[in-house]
Amino acid sequence: MIPFTSDPCDGGYFRIASLNPNMGEWSVSVKILNCWSVSRGTGRELNMILGDEHFTQIQAVVRDELIDNYLSRLIIDEWVSIKNFDVSRVNSILRPVPHRFKIVFRSDTLVQSINMCSSRTYFNLTEFVSILSGIVNPNICVDVVGKIVNVRELVFVPSVEHSQGGYFELYFDLRDTECIHLECRLTGDLAVEFYDLWKHRSRNTVICIIKFVKLELSQEHRWRCINVTGSTRIMLNPDLSITDEMLCWNPENDQVPIITRKENAME
Repeated sequence: MIPFTSDPCDGGYFRIASLNPNMGEWSVSVKILNCWSVSRGTGRELNMILGDEHFTQIQAVVRDELIDNYLSRLIIDEWVSIKNFDVSRVNSILRPVPHRFKIVFRSDTLVQSINMCSSRTYFNLTEFVSILSGIVNPNICVDVVGKIVNVRELVFVPSVEHSQGGYFELYFDLRDTECIHLECRLTGDLAVEFYDLWKHRSRNTVICIIKFVKLELSQEHRWRCINVTGSTRIMLNPDLSITDEMLCWNPENDQVPIITRKENAME
């Protein structure tokens, strides 16, 4: 028998962990953790990451012809109930979360806003030492947190494969409480967004949380983080207990890294 959630505020909804393709009448109570659009041929697809009361996360997909029916009700950080949907296997090599399956909206899928059951945060924080040692599955996105150090230049990389003639790129390191450095590479709009947030920071020490980031090997055969277009989210000094803990370890009088921007970079 497939288990229901036992928490009273869940109202008898299924746990995300129990979802599988072997049954068609599902209902879940979830928080929308992320939402982004992906181009698919001549159309588009709306992707989401959903989390339940038990910290389990799952990808959800709304196909092109249904997006307008649901977009106004799918708001990041809001809790909703979702009923009448399909569950199918994630076929892509890279998965945003560990769950093997994803929720697929149908024309009869029902989405309703519900009262927030929990204010918990959802992080899949991965230790830097585990990433650098290569024991973390690079086909599943992770979350990382650390102090921002060694911010390099924001540059524009020419490329004939991009419609705008190239893309922005930015490198920096995160340092954890063990003084281990993890290199991060941002590309596209997220690189520009990060640079602007960093440039206008209000304090010397900046703690950064990067959610839904993938791992790649650099040319030096060292593991690093790189953003996934659309899905990766960045938070600088978020109002969370983990930020306070790391700020206590990284005092405010730390030296501010010096960064410059190339004069020929595209604005």
